[in-house]
Amino acid sequence: MKGRTEKLDLLRQRGELERETLAVEILALRGEIDDRRSRWKRLGLLAGGAAAAGTVAFKVFGRNSVSARFGRLASAASFLFALGKAFGRAKRFF
Repeated sequence: MKGRTEKLDLLRQRGELERETLAVEILALRGEIDDRRSRWKRLGLLAGGAAAAGTVAFKVFGRNSVSARFGRLASAASFLFALGKAFGRAKRFF
């Protein structure tokens, strides 16, 4: 019987040691997982911000944006004013 209780005590001690080792390793892994999670969260926020900024920039400065339309309208108006001015100067000669 004594050999059996000694075996049980050794197994119990071994289990406690392995449990402590496992707990330490799990804590280390948990810290690493939290670090990676926070890193990916920051990268996700940056990517979302960049996508939002790109969308806004395209809406404001893109080919069909309001500012581009005003630019084309201003170019057309400038061209028409220049034609009017040239026509007015040419009218003097006729």
